[in-house]
Amino acid sequence: MKKFVGKVLNAQGQVVAGGLVLEDTGVISELLPVNQEVEVNTGWIIPGLLDIHCHGGGGVSFPDNPSDVEIQRAITAHRLRGTTGLVASLVSLLDPIPVIKSLVPWCEKGELLGIHLEGPYISPHKCGAQNPVAVRNPDLAELRSWLEAGQGWIKTMTIAPEVPQAFEAAKLLLDFGALPSWGHTSADSVQTATVLAATVKYAKEIGFEGVPQTATHLFNAMPPLAHREPGPVRELIQSARRGECVVELVADGVHLHRNLVGDVTEYVGTASGGAGVAYVTDAMAGAGMPDGDYVLGGLPVEIAQGVARLVQGGAIAGGTARLIDTIVGNVRAGVVDLTQAVTATVWAPAQVLRVNNNTMGVTLDFQLGEKPNFLVLNSELELLTVIREGVEFFTIG
Repeated sequence: MKKFVGKVLNAQGQVVAGGLVLEDTGVISELLPVNQEVEVNTGWIIPGLLDIHCHGGGGVSFPDNPSDVEIQRAITAHRLRGTTGLVASLVSLLDPIPVIKSLVPWCEKGELLGIHLEGPYISPHKCGAQNPVAVRNPDLAELRSWLEAGQGWIKTMTIAPEVPQAFEAAKLLLDFGALPSWGHTSADSVQTATVLAATVKYAKEIGFEGVPQTATHLFNAMPPLAHREPGPVRELIQSARRGECVVELVADGVHLHRNLVGDVTEYVGTASGGAGVAYVTDAMAGAGMPDGDYVLGGLPVEIAQGVARLVQGGAIAGGTARLIDTIVGNVRAGVVDLTQAVTATVWAPAQVLRVNNNTMGVTLDFQLGEKPNFLVLNSELELLTVIREGVEFFTIG
């Protein structure tokens, strides 16, 4: 038996206990009350974090056909920092099927929560760190073959709203239980609003439960918000406020200014009950690794001072942070509070994936008799312990 004391937050950032007791079997046997000792003790217990956009870590790139040993290494690089649930993201590839097939077994055994296809049906003018050779317009037969290879584990796919048959591709994704994720786009306001509305309408027609679409790293790889042409950013934000979309923010302090992270979190989150904004890492192989040379989708990447950029062209090539870093950085900067940060790293991602406490690596509420996933943080938000499925995965000291 082991006791953990601190203010316990559920996935929506609400204080639900003053600590918990785990039996040797890993199940919760007691939820402790919030008393004066706990109020003075400013440490925290928060649910395990969920990252729905991650290309790798620990020196390993998911899109570059990793071995089982390498896949485990990438998962571990994030789990050591409190990400108990992870979606493996690909990039635009000529043939993603071999990588999809290598990742499916890791989803089946609960080590991954799913697969995200970032491309290749994106704008050639907003490739970012994507390989332009692989970028192309949607081919529905091709997409169906990928979804079938994914065996239900492809959860999201990045598509530009303006490409031919974008909506038809979105419908096919929804038919397979996956979400279109609008991004890497040159679309204008009208094109974006049209596809957002059409997707909501189709989701209702087929009885799709939950949010029907997301936005891939809002602001990045899309036209900027302008006063006469607000473009896709305004439409995606408003859709998220209405509860029709979840917008991703790469909230690492590199991709977006922290004040902007706070503004969007407050504006969208207040209206959507917190479910409209998900912080993601967009992490690549260099997450948890020193500066140096890496690869993403076959393209050479250099990390200098913690920032990953393509060797050719200099575009930012994903993130190097882990999800806990987005919580700590933004809370310490004062742009969000811990409730908002936890909601954006647990509750909102869970809504995208439609997962609950019965899913390995996921804890939304702390229930007696269940094996939980949680992090223990001290008063400075330093990570002390990671528990996954009731088992101590990492502890300092």
